[in-house]
Amino acid sequence: MHTEEKPHACDICGKLFSVKRNLMVHYRTHTKEKPHSCDVCGKAFSDKSNLMVHYRTHTKEKPHSCDVCGKAFSVKSSLMEHYRTHTKEKPHSCGVCGKAFSIKSNLIRHYRIHSKEEPHSSSKC
Repeated sequence: MHTEEKPHACDICGKLFSVKRNLMVHYRTHTKEKPHSCDVCGKAFSDKSNLMVHYRTHTKEKPHSCDVCGKAFSVKSSLMEHYRTHTKEKPHSCGVCGKAFSIKSNLIRHYRIHSKEEPHSSSKC
């Protein structure tokens, strides 16, 4: 894991993993197997850790808090994205026009400007 070596390859898509368990969980993306289900709402997940994160939507638990402003988050990755509001870091930049974004999903949405894609358009309108 610490050597960045990834000896475990998915024989379906070729994606590489450093830990065999991660490969085994990855296989579920191909098989659509979701063995872990929420006892509150029944939603199912392929990985137990994703179930645990989901469970916080019911408990409203937010264990990850910003040491700058105190805002709390249920998911650590959301806290990491939030930190960028303080640092002004924008690591995701457009390969077409160079505009930068702090959150990757905002860059993906931005790309639609260049591709003229309208993902929410309707043939009825």
